[in-house]
Amino acid sequence: MPISMSREELDRAYNNSLAVTDSAKIVAAWGLASHAVRSKNTPHNDLSYGDGHSVSFDFFSAGRNTPVLAFIHGGFWQNRAKSDFAFLVPAIVEAGISVAMLGYRLAPFAKMNEIVEDVRSGIHAVIAHLNKEQGHCPGIWLTGWSAGGHLAAMMLNEPGVAGVTAISGIYDLEPMRHCYINDKLALDEKMSRDYSPILLPQTSNKTIDLFVGGAELAEMQRQTSDFALYRQQCSAPGVYSNLPGLNHYTILDELGKSNGKILASIKARIL
Repeated sequence: MPISMSREELDRAYNNSLAVTDSAKIVAAWGLASHAVRSKNTPHNDLSYGDGHSVSFDFFSAGRNTPVLAFIHGGFWQNRAKSDFAFLVPAIVEAGISVAMLGYRLAPFAKMNEIVEDVRSGIHAVIAHLNKEQGHCPGIWLTGWSAGGHLAAMMLNEPGVAGVTAISGIYDLEPMRHCYINDKLALDEKMSRDYSPILLPQTSNKTIDLFVGGAELAEMQRQTSDFALYRQQCSAPGVYSNLPGLNHYTILDELGKSNGKILASIKARIL
């Protein structure tokens, strides 16, 4: 879509950390909880599918032949790691769903096309792991948060992906090209166009369920509502939910809590 905001306005419009005053405290708590979860999963952490430590996945089993949820982390394609989000795992595994946490290279060391290819390779690696361990893969439900929501949406038509739950994602990359995020991401006009889900055909019969928080930045909410409307116009399946009172960080509680609304939605899809 055409950009009507200045660089300064866009910088503020997409600065989630600045918008949530205790975001650093929240992220620090995620890290401590995630370390505790990963420390009990050592043999199944950092399963490599490419060059470099980040090009790997962690696998948390809920038991043989259980449904599989693959999670793609956020951080505007340039921050954070899969290891920061293991705090989400216990509630999901307790629900009877195995979890694969996907890693990928980050900007500026990888361009958007390379990041997308890393995620695609990660999905193939998880499928290969399941085929090796149990003789078949039941299909993967994909979820992602923030930049991970974008990457999950890009993977909808990948073989082996049963559907997607995208949380607080970015679906139109053009605003990214005109704000601080592009200092490392280095999108050009073509890359922005080619990797914006809202500009891509939505002909698949696969579901994307879209969630965003009602206390998130207006631009983050617009990204999700616009993509939901676009998919609706394409007669593509999925639900859109704006969850009142939740910001860009607290919305993940709805995936990581046993009674969370997003986890309940995923359970209804795959259990």
